[in-house]
Amino acid sequence: MTTLVFDVNETLLDISHMDPIFEDIFGSGDVRKEWFSQVIQDALVASLIDRYSDFGKIGVSAFELIAARRSISVGEDDFSRIVEAMRSLPAHPEVPEQLQRLLSRGFRLVTLTNSPPALVAAQLENAGISAFFDKQLSVDSVRAFKPSNKVYEFAASDLGETASDLWLIAAHNWDTSGALAAGWNAAFIARPGMQLSRLDQQPQIVGPSLIEVVDQLIEKLG
Repeated sequence: MTTLVFDVNETLLDISHMDPIFEDIFGSGDVRKEWFSQVIQDALVASLIDRYSDFGKIGVSAFELIAARRSISVGEDDFSRIVEAMRSLPAHPEVPEQLQRLLSRGFRLVTLTNSPPALVAAQLENAGISAFFDKQLSVDSVRAFKPSNKVYEFAASDLGETASDLWLIAAHNWDTSGALAAGWNAAFIARPGMQLSRLDQQPQIVGPSLIEVVDQLIEKLG
């Protein structure tokens, strides 16, 4: 049985549904992209300097920073809207059917996310896809964020798998690069705005949505 390990935010869940909140507060839904990029940057810095703080707290801090750059005052009510929106993100339209395809082929499905356990459990449940996954893994267990090698080593150990037998599926090049550097295989979902860099190690599978990625996984792995 091949184990497929999925990233969650943007890979499975559509965070563009948060855009109306950013439109309301900042006057543009595009600020959501800046905010999430800041979240990822702050998480990377936290890992590099070994000052871990959970992803939810980093999200609120990044939101406050984005507001300060624009001289916009935000408060607890605004933070609560962001947290609740993160908990209630819908799955990308093709995701449930494609996860079911993989299950029917005998693949073991797992999630590995930067989000803390309680948040990711709520996210998957609220998106209606929790039942597809055999296990939900969080970086909280090692207090470091992807793409730290510690995370992929922890996941392989927890799953009782050899790194070279594992596949990471993600819509972030830094995540697939981290997995490949740790000896995993990787599939990249090139959702709109998501690109691989010329500096990235090339994932074995690339597709514009989970549909094409699943097609290739089934063809390659059976």
